[in-house]
Amino acid sequence: MGLAVGSYGASVTRLLERGVAPGLAGFGMTLFLLGQLVAVVPADRATRSQSAAWVAAAGLGAGALAAVLSALGTLPATLAGRALLGLGQGAAFVGAMKHVGRRTDRDLVATAQGFLGALFTLGLAVALAVAAPAYDAVGMPAAALGVAVVVALGAVGSPFLRTTDSEPPVPVSEYLAPLRSRVGLALGLGNMATFGFLVVATTWYVDALDSAPGIPATATLLVFAGTTVVGRALGGVLAARLGERAVVGHTMLGLAVALAGMAGGVAAGVPLLLAAGVVGTGLGFSVPFGPLFALAFSNLAEDAGVTLVAMLAVGNAGALAFPWLVGELVAATGSYAAGFLAMSATVVGVWWLWRSAIGTATAD
Repeated sequence: MGLAVGSYGASVTRLLERGVAPGLAGFGMTLFLLGQLVAVVPADRATRSQSAAWVAAAGLGAGALAAVLSALGTLPATLAGRALLGLGQGAAFVGAMKHVGRRTDRDLVATAQGFLGALFTLGLAVALAVAAPAYDAVGMPAAALGVAVVVALGAVGSPFLRTTDSEPPVPVSEYLAPLRSRVGLALGLGNMATFGFLVVATTWYVDALDSAPGIPATATLLVFAGTTVVGRALGGVLAARLGERAVVGHTMLGLAVALAGMAGGVAAGVPLLLAAGVVGTGLGFSVPFGPLFALAFSNLAEDAGVTLVAMLAVGNAGALAFPWLVGELVAATGSYAAGFLAMSATVVGVWWLWRSAIGTATAD
């Protein structure tokens, strides 16, 4: 699924080359985030009456079909594929996280779920780096169909996983309970500023680097891919030493600085600063993932599914407008500087809320 999500950056470049408005090209990833937002509550409720592995399989099946739609290459098919991929990703992520949570010893659940997230991030970041060369080598339809096959293998294999115990259903109102506190909002918006903005960034990084003279875009994106994967593991190590709250707070501030540096690099015509910022955001997006969810599971609802849905819902809803917004700012200004600066300012706002609601104390 990460491959399917991350390959959209290369598709955006081709849409722009065909004269599609940047805002409309970015709207495809907005539809993806909307699809996830719509899917998470029904997916969690389905895992309470059906096998979580079957829910994941249904999501992966939708993801495979979405990749097939993307292979058509037309704008309507691309946008429809993004929306369907969002629905599939929401169901697959919830189903997989719930299945792993039920099948893993309590003290290893966070590690196992973090591994799931790391593999998704690996696929996303690698696709971001290699999709454009793959499109040039074999064509976009063949590359997209290759991704569809990979996702379909997951869909076919998931139902054969061992069944797990079910959970009692919860009232729909319980999904809103974690959002009624500043702590809940701070945690959810922290997920928006990290994982949500990772999705936003992958929409535009390919074209932004391609537009910068003298920057090896593929090499830069490969380094970015490496930092996102390393960051997932590094988050757990740092949390053990500094505390989860401190790691999230400090990393978000560093992410804001990296995004602002990218904006400055674009505005001042310093491509090296843009490339350094891209690499730096790889850590900013990935390091907080594990600590954020660990804090959420210990501070929000007692029901793990409710907590998971709340984090995903706020993370997706908060980031919803940004793929489209960055595209509109590019169209209005002819530069990525304003879009990256808007993302940086938003992360600063989330960081301020984080400090006031949760703090960065070292003891968690």
